[in-house]
Amino acid sequence: MATAFISPPMLRLRRSAQSGNKAMTAAWQVVYTESGPNASAYIFGGSEINLTPMQALDTINIRVRKIVVSGGAWVNHDQKAYNDAQPVTHPSIHINPIPDVYGVEVSMQQTAGGLRTIETEFYDAKRMGA
Repeated sequence: MATAFISPPMLRLRRSAQSGNKAMTAAWQVVYTESGPNASAYIFGGSEINLTPMQALDTINIRVRKIVVSGGAWVNHDQKAYNDAQPVTHPSIHINPIPDVYGVEVSMQQTAGGLRTIETEFYDAKRMGA
């Protein structure tokens, strides 16, 4: 007799197609945005942002925003400015995973120095299974 196996729903982590090189501008630009399908919970799996191209007198701001209620507006989750050349031993910025339902957005802007191109890698986890 065959045995039936039931698998619980799982989250599938994947590299986002929004990853890649981002040319900086003086205005905030969205470099990653995602939301759960049909208001389903998912996880923004985090990101790595390589600030190696920064030089003396450069300033790059990185902002993470969320929508926390259905139909709500974007609110700041975190924001930080990075100045000058980054340490050779740690030029990469890590954004931790964030549970979400309604939306996560990562934006960047460069407010000082020559405009740089920054490498980014984003991950998200979507529900799979039933």
